[in-house]
Amino acid sequence: MRPLIGVLAATPSLVLAYLLVNVWLDPMAWSDGAWVRYGVGLLLMEFLILHSSVFIAASAAAAETLRGKVLLFLGLAALYGLMGLGFALGTDSLSLLWVLIAIMAARFVSALRANIDHDGQFGQRAALGIMAYLLVAFFTVMVDVPSMGITQEVLNEVYPGRGGGLWEQEPERAIVGGAIYFAVIGVAELAWGVRSAKPAAAA
Repeated sequence: MRPLIGVLAATPSLVLAYLLVNVWLDPMAWSDGAWVRYGVGLLLMEFLILHSSVFIAASAAAAETLRGKVLLFLGLAALYGLMGLGFALGTDSLSLLWVLIAIMAARFVSALRANIDHDGQFGQRAALGIMAYLLVAFFTVMVDVPSMGITQEVLNEVYPGRGGGLWEQEPERAIVGGAIYFAVIGVAELAWGVRSAKPAAAA
């Protein structure tokens, strides 16, 4: 059961990593290029998701019953969902709201499993997420990422009103950075799921 939970927790991150790599290579094949804009918004929104992870972990630890944990999570999901909605509307990327919901649900599954097993892994996952995000942000600034399919012509068509920030002016940086980040998180979730299954198998 624990490996399955690990897979469920890892799936959204791994799917996003795969999607972002493909958007980098062939942006027009994904929602007619809309994912160029979404990719930038996604990495920005991950900061909000990392913030929510701390409170998700606290909610999983605070409630004594499964029903209490779920109710606390739903309350937090509504709160951060409203924040995510405002962000998505502000960036004209409403699809990101559904991505936020999927990732938060996966984080709750991970927090719930770690809390039930008393293994402290969710705290490790949150720490890894923060560290990986900071390193990826540094990477996107310092490394000259090839544009691949995200040419100037494509940008003029699908992201004409972008701002003056580095990620907005060169979305390939955020998209490749996001792919690396979500791949790291997804692989870590799988690894923790496998490691959690070992004591049970030995028993």
